[in-house]
Amino acid sequence: MPKFFICVWFLYRRLLSFQPGVNDEILEPSSSGKLKIKDGITFHLYISTAPCGDGALFSPRDSESNNAPLQSLNDKSHQPTFANQVQGVLRTKMEGGEGTIPVDEDFVAQTFDGILRGERLRTMSCSDKLCRWNVLGMQGALLSHFIDPIYLSSLTLGFLYDHGHLSRAMCCRVDRDEPKVETMLPSGYRLNHPWLGRITACEPSRETQKTKALSVNWNFYDDRPEVTDGTEGRCYTGIEKGSMFSRCTKRKFYDAFKHVCQKFGRQDLLQADNYYKAKQMAIDFQQAKQVMLKKFKDQKMRVWVSKPTEEEMFN
Repeated sequence: MPKFFICVWFLYRRLLSFQPGVNDEILEPSSSGKLKIKDGITFHLYISTAPCGDGALFSPRDSESNNAPLQSLNDKSHQPTFANQVQGVLRTKMEGGEGTIPVDEDFVAQTFDGILRGERLRTMSCSDKLCRWNVLGMQGALLSHFIDPIYLSSLTLGFLYDHGHLSRAMCCRVDRDEPKVETMLPSGYRLNHPWLGRITACEPSRETQKTKALSVNWNFYDDRPEVTDGTEGRCYTGIEKGSMFSRCTKRKFYDAFKHVCQKFGRQDLLQADNYYKAKQMAIDFQQAKQVMLKKFKDQKMRVWVSKPTEEEMFN
């Protein structure tokens, strides 16, 4: 999810430039004791097609459907589609493959030694990750030590837009059954319902194309764009500089996190043994995460598939 990494990288850079007592254009102190995004500052996401998984699987692919009249731009309400029990189920992408598959009802957690023995690594679909954003926020666990949850204001698609399927996949499936998730979440967290829409006209691709491996990332603080091969994690624009690792990696984020900890005097967080432990120390975030996972499981939408813990045990 390059979109997540760009947002997180921007927020780290913003925190490092923040000066207490000096008016900041984006951040301000919060009643929680942390910082928060100022009123009037919003985050918006455009995707060229519906996110893989629940948001794309059931959406019509013909030109007529994708150019159907839109509801009023002033109507931000959601009317999710729940036609059967398959819709809303958590799905994973397969390493080296295209498309998604539903999580097995008896799924066994992935292990590091299993991956080393040749088992295919499974990661959650883009639809599921975006749904997670709408409960836990876009800032992630580490940044939640310093910033209140940040939620997406709008999502715009270029192709495969279907309001009923997209609203279900992005947020509404979390509250399909009682009790409402917001009655269970810690203070500051909520179920976010972003404004959904699409471009005014689109022409569906005539051919099915395999996803490209290369991606480009940039944010306000970067002096140049970065081209990355997502299949290898290799940064092509960094090769001539002597570095092959992208700035949008967990390793780079953890380095930035430690700089932020030093800036704000959080010695307790600097004592964490590794990246994984630092994330676990975000108590409210982890509590909200467990509430979300329980809602999915209780509604028979299966379990969330995580990567082996060893993947995050670096310092």
